[in-house]
Amino acid sequence: MPRTLLLEIGSDEIPARYLPSAFVQLKSRAEAAFQNARLGYGSVAVFGTPRRLCLYVEGLAEAGDDVSRKVRGPSKKVAYDQDGNPTKALLGFAKSIGVDPSSVTVENENGGEYVYGVKFEKGLPAPEILKKALPDVVMGMECPYPLRWGDRDYRWYRAIRWVVCLYGDEVVPVEIAGITAGRSTYGHRTLHPGQADIPDAESYFQVMADCSVMVDQDLRRKQITMGAEWWAKDIGGVPLIDEDLLSEVVCISEHPSPFLGKFDDKYLSLPKDVLLTAMRHHQRYFPVVNEDGKVLPGFVGVRDGDPDESIDIVRKGNEWVLRARLEDAEFFYNQDIKTPLKDRLDDLKGVRFLRDAGTMYEKTLRMAELAKELASYLELSSEETERSVLAATLAKCDLTTALVREFPELEGIMGGVYAANDGLHEEVARALTQQYLPRGAKDPIPYKGVCSVTALCDKLDTLAVAFSLGVEVSGSQDPLGLRRAALGVINIILGHGYDVDLDKLLDTPLKLASQVVSKPAADAREKLRAFLLGRLEIGLLEKGYAAGVVRAVLGGKEQRLTRIPLMTEALSEFSKRPELADAVTGWRRTSVLGKASASRQVSEDLLKEEPEKNLYKAVTERLEQANLLFEEKRYGEYLALLAGLRPHVDECLDKVLIMAEDPAVKANRLALLGTVSDLYTRFADFSHVLSLV
Repeated sequence: MPRTLLLEIGSDEIPARYLPSAFVQLKSRAEAAFQNARLGYGSVAVFGTPRRLCLYVEGLAEAGDDVSRKVRGPSKKVAYDQDGNPTKALLGFAKSIGVDPSSVTVENENGGEYVYGVKFEKGLPAPEILKKALPDVVMGMECPYPLRWGDRDYRWYRAIRWVVCLYGDEVVPVEIAGITAGRSTYGHRTLHPGQADIPDAESYFQVMADCSVMVDQDLRRKQITMGAEWWAKDIGGVPLIDEDLLSEVVCISEHPSPFLGKFDDKYLSLPKDVLLTAMRHHQRYFPVVNEDGKVLPGFVGVRDGDPDESIDIVRKGNEWVLRARLEDAEFFYNQDIKTPLKDRLDDLKGVRFLRDAGTMYEKTLRMAELAKELASYLELSSEETERSVLAATLAKCDLTTALVREFPELEGIMGGVYAANDGLHEEVARALTQQYLPRGAKDPIPYKGVCSVTALCDKLDTLAVAFSLGVEVSGSQDPLGLRRAALGVINIILGHGYDVDLDKLLDTPLKLASQVVSKPAADAREKLRAFLLGRLEIGLLEKGYAAGVVRAVLGGKEQRLTRIPLMTEALSEFSKRPELADAVTGWRRTSVLGKASASRQVSEDLLKEEPEKNLYKAVTERLEQANLLFEEKRYGEYLALLAGLRPHVDECLDKVLIMAEDPAVKANRLALLGTVSDLYTRFADFSHVLSLV
């Protein structure tokens, strides 16, 4: 009869940022292990707190499923002697799979004859499977910066201190990190510091509740959210709940108890972002705002402990800490506004950009020059161009302010605030605020125009300098945030529909980078281009397009990034039609020979045979239409046109000797095939969709 499985891994405090990934990993690895062992289950859930990860499986079968599978043995010649009697090879094979030699069969395979037997494998009991599988499930998890402890080579998120493994009410003595599982767990560190025994898996949640541990992270989330909303009403507002902050607070608590704190009204004169940053980033508080979004003099904190005992002391302590932070912020802010941003430009000469790549002052000069070029390329007005250059010049000046040095999270944001204080145009101030957008997948992109130009200048310069230096991005190693920068470039261009050519876009940044990097990497352009297209590829794959379709389009000659998603969609739809075979065949038959000719000049006088004349006529008649369809982004019709060329391609290649003895005729025929091939490669590298035909 199926039973419930409980596996609890108790440890030192796991950092909050690791837990969401740990939940996903533990669930997927456990499911894979059960499936590999043919061990049936009903549902798999994962719970956890900073001190424990819990695998909870309902309806876990008593044993793995029995299975019979056909196994190939030796060839017939080896299995039987001349008289047809079993040889030692056959007897050994039969013994290895547990069957009688007379039960094997002979079957043909790839022109040979082999013996086959049916091997029966009985499913193992669940406890036996669990003892073997669960240690691999847990210790095989990918942990960022894993901790090693003790005198053995165990590595995990943090040191493992206890293990509970129950199959129903039966203890499964799984050994993980040198610890043999039992039924004893530990409660909340301060509210219930002692041990507690779990009688059976189904009693786990009640036992943990009695131990003051809310093990279900979704319940903790609900508790925090409802508590924050309740306390915020006390001062006539609502909590400003940031999802990332909420997730962090959920993952650092076992018994969350929200409470209301207050601060002096005088600090409300500070910029809103300063107040929010002080509360969110530094103290993990939820700010309270009114219906208009104005910050109120209060916050909701979360205590991991008793909601009543000494709560006034906890509240006052948190209020005192926040007051100190706001006092510092007020002082720094008042000092900073005495100096205009433009007067801070020279101070950037003392701020290093990248090792071996100069200072932030030099970066702003490059950004200003790039802003002028980019604004012209995007056809911005003269006023917008002027503002773009100014924004690029002042973009990094807030790095020299006291407030940003104290609150690095406000980088860029305070630049916008100070620009507004200096009386600069609102577009310039907004551009400084938005220059780092998008920071992540959930972030909006900067406004079109000045804001986007400033953001692009920053990201393109960083990428160009980094790749000129030969910086490599691999695995989780990306200290300069190059993936984020590249994704930002892609999202801004696609989001605003900027019809820019990728190679032209990289010209100026790479040229400017070569002026600061003494020995630029020879392959900087190639690698940077591939890196940017790689971010675009990932985005298209995440939208559900087939990998072959995406890579086919990216392998074509189109450099205007905004067109690639449209072309991918068109090819994806076209791949479902039988005409795809014609397009692929046309590409395949012309691509190799087409590459053999650098010339695309076809002389009609040198066309000797009717099939090549027909192909030339078909191409010339369609060329203008093909160009029109392509430029008007009617890509489905363009693909249909390519497919329609196949009969002419087949006729020419089947009936005409391309590699003619006359060099001029040969060159002319290759030029013709090159012209045809260009129509295909303009759109895609069809080798990636051969499997779809």
